[in-house]
Amino acid sequence: MAKVGRTAGLIGAAVGVLAAGAAAGVAVERQVIGRRSGQRAQLEAEPFGSLRGTPHVFTADDGVELYVEVDSLKRSRRPEPAAPKRGRLRRKAQAPLEDLTLIFLHGYGLNMDCWHFERRDLAGIGTMVFYDQRSHGRSGRSPKENVSIEQLGRDLYGILEKFAPTGPVVLIGHSMGGMSIMALAQAHPELFGDRVIGVGLCSTSAGGLDKVPIALPGRIGMLVRTLATPTVSALARIPDVVERSRKAGTDISYLLTRKYSFGSEVPPAYTEFVNEMIAATPISVIAEFFPIFTLHDKYGALEPLQKVECVVIGGDKDHLTPFEHSEEIVRHVPGAELVEVANCGHLGLIEHHREFTAALLGMIERAELALGQT
Repeated sequence: MAKVGRTAGLIGAAVGVLAAGAAAGVAVERQVIGRRSGQRAQLEAEPFGSLRGTPHVFTADDGVELYVEVDSLKRSRRPEPAAPKRGRLRRKAQAPLEDLTLIFLHGYGLNMDCWHFERRDLAGIGTMVFYDQRSHGRSGRSPKENVSIEQLGRDLYGILEKFAPTGPVVLIGHSMGGMSIMALAQAHPELFGDRVIGVGLCSTSAGGLDKVPIALPGRIGMLVRTLATPTVSALARIPDVVERSRKAGTDISYLLTRKYSFGSEVPPAYTEFVNEMIAATPISVIAEFFPIFTLHDKYGALEPLQKVECVVIGGDKDHLTPFEHSEEIVRHVPGAELVEVANCGHLGLIEHHREFTAALLGMIERAELALGQT
């Protein structure tokens, strides 16, 4: 059984969660990697997971209960995030739009807490709504037949109708969250330019992910991708073995998380935080969601985004949704702002949060300005 656990964990780490941007975990001997106790010393300590809003439970159209938190507008002036490393000037603070609502959508294998820095630094800009996507975080488990990008778009529509029934709305999505926004645009294009005034797409793709190699470049990486879906499905059939392996293999999962989430040196706490979110996602959820990204194709749904202020942000070292995918989105959304962040992996919203927050703030302010001119 120990050998099966090590093998299952190794395959899960090398294939399954690499596609999600982290590791499913493996069983390894401690002396292979060694403990990283010395790495825990860091320059900045951040209370990840400590920012909480008013909790709600929203029932989706198929009965799945989604966990939601709402941060009400509390400050009379919007924040001024630190200028990004590239030297963009700070914008002058101005009075927030009192009825503005921002809805944040997280990515595959994560939960709402991945928006920690944006939640902290954009507080006061408007009412902010965060929710755990179905089968993730504190939300209920989705029926397997309803695991699709289209269903995630329907979930978002319900959240918007319930928690932002009136007033302007800005949608901000990371990875799978950005895909959910595209699904909403496909199903309800009439919302864009009317209720929805701004969109932020972070480290995401509108399609073609089946052409992105996994783990290694070229043909070998494409072979790994071909084997990924059946391998993850096989692992999901022995969840107890895999989950024990994940708990045992913290060192390997830590290293893989760091490699596939970030493109630069980050404090160890950042990697620990992401690793914990990934580890909390059951292997069966990983297996159910993984195939939908190969099928994802929403280039035809991007036209409504031309009616709103839109910013597309990506990292130059993102191995999961390469920056070329951000460029392709902008080619389909003329007028959208394209922001490339240097030395940035898939989790740029954590790794280079200042740059991401500054780009999102710029989009929001332009959207508000355009609204005031109509």
